[in-house]
Amino acid sequence: MSTLRIPVTVIGGYLGAGKTTLVNRVLTGDHGRAIAVIVNDFGDVAIDEELLAPSSGGVRALANGCVCCAAVDGLATALTEIRALDPPPEHLLIEVSGVGDPWAVAQWGRTPGYELAGVVVIADPEQIREWADDHYVGDGVRHQLEVADLVLLSRADVTGAEMRRGVESWLAGVTDAVVVHGTDLPLDLVLGPGVVTDGEPSAVRPPDPSSGGRPGEHGEHRAHTVWPPPVSRARATEWLADAPDGVVRVKGFAPAVEDDVEAWFLQRVGRRSEVVRHVAPAATAVVVITSGAAVPSRVDAWLGRLVH
Repeated sequence: MSTLRIPVTVIGGYLGAGKTTLVNRVLTGDHGRAIAVIVNDFGDVAIDEELLAPSSGGVRALANGCVCCAAVDGLATALTEIRALDPPPEHLLIEVSGVGDPWAVAQWGRTPGYELAGVVVIADPEQIREWADDHYVGDGVRHQLEVADLVLLSRADVTGAEMRRGVESWLAGVTDAVVVHGTDLPLDLVLGPGVVTDGEPSAVRPPDPSSGGRPGEHGEHRAHTVWPPPVSRARATEWLADAPDGVVRVKGFAPAVEDDVEAWFLQRVGRRSEVVRHVAPAATAVVVITSGAAVPSRVDAWLGRLVH
């Protein structure tokens, strides 16, 4: 009998950075994905009453396929309730309190039935350096940035390019995370495309193959889809490790050349990557999301290494 592993993305960031804005976008979005969200308290997230659907227990169901759960009795209870849903969600998003430790929360993503998909920390470019130097909260703010896989700069619609460049330069000395910004960040940048399963086919939802793998535009980010031939784990690992600057997220499946493995699941979040064995999925496609900092020729050459 197969066991579903629900990917977990942890959202952190200091008070007022923009976490609730992102959570609200997930909860109210017309994205067609069954996503569960655990928030600190329902009062922190204003949910449109028209989105609410019948529910029971501590989980509130939404009409768009999402569910929202307040961790009032602790994460263990919330995770148990969400894992018991039928059908289970495709992804779990956990919002950490502004003064919380996202890495400590991320360890819950390694419990049975779940797997850690990444730690995303939101930073306000107008405030982050001041907060990081604050005598009282500075250590906590810097720790949040240090443990992140991705740092999303908020308020891109009101901050100038010079300020963003200055903050990005400063962040390079604080964290190894990949830094991205944009006024309309694609949801796949935060969650990754598709659902990870163990023991049954998975839905990657790649773009139409007739596109020829050409990138899809989305603000300052582009989505590239490739359909790789059979590869070895060593080759897939090396390919992920050699990703050029500007590659923000990678997720998908490649057929395996090894006799005892059907397919490899490839994932890269920021600079952290993994290759794990998997049953043959419904679609062996790999989706790559790049930021505006990516050099197209280098990305194309790197993508070609996987498919040729």
